[in-house]
Amino acid sequence: MSALVSVFCLAYNHEKYIARALDSMVCQQTDFEYEIFVHDDASTDRTAEILREYEARYPDKIRGYYETENQYYNPALHITRDLLVPLSSGEFFAFCECDDSWEDPLKLQRQVDFLRSHPDHSMCVHTAYNHVVGTDESKDEVYPEIEEDRDYDAGEIIRTGAGLFATNSFMIRREAYVDPPACFKMQDIGDYTILMYASFQGKIRCLKQTMSRHNEGVKDSWTVRIWNDPEKHIAHQRAMVGLLQNVDEYYGGKYHEAFADAVGEREADILRTEFMIAVKKNDKEALKQPRFGALWRKYKLHRFLEDKLPWLLRLKHRIVRD
Repeated sequence: MSALVSVFCLAYNHEKYIARALDSMVCQQTDFEYEIFVHDDASTDRTAEILREYEARYPDKIRGYYETENQYYNPALHITRDLLVPLSSGEFFAFCECDDSWEDPLKLQRQVDFLRSHPDHSMCVHTAYNHVVGTDESKDEVYPEIEEDRDYDAGEIIRTGAGLFATNSFMIRREAYVDPPACFKMQDIGDYTILMYASFQGKIRCLKQTMSRHNEGVKDSWTVRIWNDPEKHIAHQRAMVGLLQNVDEYYGGKYHEAFADAVGEREADILRTEFMIAVKKNDKEALKQPRFGALWRKYKLHRFLEDKLPWLLRLKHRIVRD
C-alpha cells in the first residue's frame, strides 16, 4: 500500500539525538499510511548503526539511505529532492532532521486533516519549542508566538525568512515541493526556498498547537557551521541576496517590495559582520571606510558607556528586557 505522507530526515553525527527523533516519528497515530526516509551523510559516530537498528525494527516504516562519502557540499546534489523524493509515494511531505523531534503523536494527522479540507492551502506548519542544547527543556520558548491558527502570505515569508517556523513543523503538498524553477535551487537554503515557493502556490496555515522541538546549538549543525563563522556567514548572506534578486526577477516584480526589504536586511547584516571583523582585527584602515561611519560611531559610544557609565547600559538592558 502506498503512503499518504512521506517523511524526510537528514542525519549527520546525531547519535545523541537520533533515537528520540525516530521514536517521535514511528509513534504517530494516523488513519493513513506514512513512510520515513532517513539519509545518513557518512556519519563518523554511531548514527548509522542506530539508524540500521531502527530500520530493522520498523521495516514497514523506516528506510535508511547510507552514504560512504559526505555529500553535503556536493553542488550537483540536493539530497532530499534528488535522492529521497524519487523513492517516495506520498501526496504530502513532512520533514524532521535527526537532531530534532516531534512532540505530539497527532502531528501528522492534524496537518493532513487540515490540508485535505483546505485545498487552497499549499502548506501547513505549526508552532514549535526552541530548545537551547544544555538548558532545561521546561524553559523552552515557543515560536512563532501566535494566539490562534493563522495564515501567512508571501510577503511575510519573503521578509522573515526560514527562521519563522521550525523545519520539523513543515507539511507540504507534493506538487508544491517538486521541480521548482531553477532560481529556487540553492544548495544550503532549503527551508527558505520551500516556504517561498509554497507561498506563491497557495496559502500557508500555521496551527497554534506546539507539536515539535528544535534543538539549537547542536555540534556540526548547519547553523553552527555557517552562522558562527563570520566569513561563511557573509558568503551565505551574499548568496541569499543573489537568490532573492533572481526569484524577484523570475516573478516579474510581483513581490518586489517584500524582496527589496529582505535584500536590504541581508546587506545590512553583511555590513555589520564585516565591521565586526575589522574591529576584531583592529584594522584601522578598514574602519575609516565611509560605509562603516554610522556603525563606528555607535560602537565608540557603546565602548564609552561601558567604560564610563556602565550603570546606564545596565538600565537600558533592564528596560528593554522588561
